Order: sequence, then C-alpha cells, then structure tokens
Amino acid sequence: MLMVETVVQIFAQMAGGALTSVGTGVGQAVSDLVRERFATDERGRSAVQAVDDQPGSPEAAASLRSVLRAELEADPEFARKISAALEEPPPAASWRSASGSITIDGTTMRGKQTIALGPVTFHNTRNVRLSLVGAALVFLALVIWGIYGGARLVTGGDPGEERAVTALSAADLRQVIPGPGSLPAKWTRPKPPEHVMNRKAPGLVTAESVGYLMGDPDAEMSIIAAGFTDAGKASDFLRAVKKSNDPDGQAEKKGISVPMPKIGDELWAVTEPASSMYSGGAYLALRVGTVLVTIHGDDTDDQAFSTSRLEVLARMMAERAQQAQNGQAPTAYVRDA
Repeated sequence: MLMVETVVQIFAQMAGGALTSVGTGVGQAVSDLVRERFATDERGRSAVQAVDDQPGSPEAAASLRSVLRAELEADPEFARKISAALEEPPPAASWRSASGSITIDGTTMRGKQTIALGPVTFHNTRNVRLSLVGAALVFLALVIWGIYGGARLVTGGDPGEERAVTALSAADLRQVIPGPGSLPAKWTRPKPPEHVMNRKAPGLVTAESVGYLMGDPDAEMSIIAAGFTDAGKASDFLRAVKKSNDPDGQAEKKGISVPMPKIGDELWAVTEPASSMYSGGAYLALRVGTVLVTIHGDDTDDQAFSTSRLEVLARMMAERAQQAQNGQAPTAYVRDA
C-alpha cells in the first residue's frame, strides 16, 4: 500500500531530521494523526518510538509498516484522514494550540546569556555538550562522562483530572523523552536518547538524556529526565541542583533568575551573560511528582535561547511527565519553535 510506505518514510525522515518526500507541514499533520491514533495502542506506540529512536532501522520501519497497514485496512475513516493530510498542507498559522501540543511561530530573540552549573562548567560547544549533557545530573560536584492560566498552551490533559504521583520504570521514563516527531521539524537529533546514572543521588532510579540542534549547528538544546523512588527524593535533588548553581542564593539579586509561571510542582530557571569562554544559554530544573527534568539551551550570535522557548519546552515536559505517571502515553509536543 503506497500510503503506508509514504507514512513510514515521513516518520523516518522526521526522526532523521531530513523531511524531503513531502512538505514539512504535511509530514507533521500525518505524524500527529498517527501518534494520536496509537496513543492507547501499546504495539503502535512501540513501533513509532522504535522509528523515532532508530530512523534508519529496517526492523523499526517494518514494525511501523505492519501496524499502520492493519489500522488503515481496518478503519476506512482513518485512511481517509491520512489521505487528506497527505494531499493538502495545513494553512500557515501563528500562535496556535492543539490537544497535547505547544506551538510557537516566528520567535526571534536577541541577547547573550550563559549558565554555570555550580562547580561544574559547561563549554557550550557541540562536542562537549553532547558528551557532557549528563552533567546536568551532577549531585553537587560529580560529573558523569561519556553520555551524552491565560490560555493553556499545553492542552493534553483535563485540568480537573487526577494527577498521579508514581515512580516510573526505565521504559516508562524513556517515553517522557521527546522524539524528533515531538519537536519542531527543523530540529535535529545527532544521536538517540541515552541512559545516564548517578548512583550517589539518593532515590534516583533511572535517567535518560537527549540532545538536539535547533536548526543551527551552534544552537544546542539538551533534556534530561530523571526518575526517583518518590516525590520527596526528587524534590531533594532539585534543591541540590539549585544549591549547586546558586550556593549563596543570590540568583535573583544578580539578575540571572528567570521568572516563570507555575509549571509542575517545582521549577527553577536561570540565565547568565556570555563570557569570553562560553556562549550564552539558559537552564531550567523542573519537578513533576517523582520526575525531575532539566533543560539547557544555547544562545548563538544571531539568536538567544529565549525564556519564552524555555517556558514552552518546560510545559511540554511537565505534561509528558504527568501523562507517564498517570499511566498514559506521553503525547505533548512543541511545534515551530
């Protein structure tokens, strides 16, 4: 079935950062339809995740091809929606929102900031970032090497639904990490998510990290999701990270504290001016139940890693962490950042 093959190619090209067979808007529309369809289907979710993680794998493509063919043959209406999405690109829009999504259009910021993680200094170059992204899980001074209201923008969950607080397995935590299909199409992922572990962090069960290039070779963004045995241990770790970054508690007075709306259970964000040795950036630590998330983004000469971008990424990750603890497949995503 040609439609099945086209959809599989779209997923593989989006995961590899090279969507060429159809327009980016078409590819995103198709991706959204398929991900929504498989949100409650374990086999389908696994097939999509496999392509996200290994876009060049024939086995991953074959698995996705199999489940797609079965769904399209069983449901003509689903097939009609996919066909329509392939034929007509969605109209351009600015500042739009969708279920489980965040959208930013036309974001351009200027400025220079940088971030020091307490006693650990990040050299904001691609090679160092990809190898030291695990350092965001530093427990005080330990560096892990070799790893790399208003309108609701995140609308994936009912504001009144129960918010479970659950320790996640390694497999569940990995689902919290966003794949290329959950981030803007122009962003690329140099390598799949990796496992990171800091055995000296009390209560830490497992952690996953991933790095992305935000459409610019020098604009890097890294995310780490860490799962703890309970919310208290996750909260303790966030306080340790905060103390490591800001031992004298003067971040606000120094002008590097980033005011943010309430997202998740706890949140802390900072920026600093660029120095002669490091490019600028912004750093955020966020706790949702038993899950701690850190996000670090680079500035470039042309564009700062804006606090608005940091906020929407935080909202996406908070939603994904909560969905996982609720026993749901994480589906929140960011578009066109």
